[in-house]
Amino acid sequence: MEYNFLLLEDNKLSIKKNETFLQLNQENLDHLKADYSLISTNEVKSANPFYSNVIELLKDNKVVISFEKVSSALKELEDNKIIDHLSRENFRKISFPIFVQSEYLKNYLKDSGLQFELSLFLENSNFQEIELDS
Repeated sequence: MEYNFLLLEDNKLSIKKNETFLQLNQENLDHLKADYSLISTNEVKSANPFYSNVIELLKDNKVVISFEKVSSALKELEDNKIIDHLSRENFRKISFPIFVQSEYLKNYLKDSGLQFELSLFLENSNFQEIELDS
């Protein structure tokens, strides 16, 4: 499956073209030609990270966020003191890659001045979650 690979660094996205990366700007947003885009903070090693369940979710959702199990110990703090040890089994963290319909991403980037801050993106997007490490 053909998709746009986007690298996220310092709240800016760059698109991979011919083994190099071009920072997305107003003039080159048309490089997002594939129907779907993958956003990551590093290069994805899988030949095709768009598994069938991801593709199915993207048909009905503009954004699919992957989650993974939390590997670090979690503590609840109050006044800089540990008041409770939390079970890691009850928590998941957002992980990369993020899968998105390219047209939705183009419109979001135009509206946000080409800035991609993950927390704002999630606040402004209805997304479907998927757990890839289970």
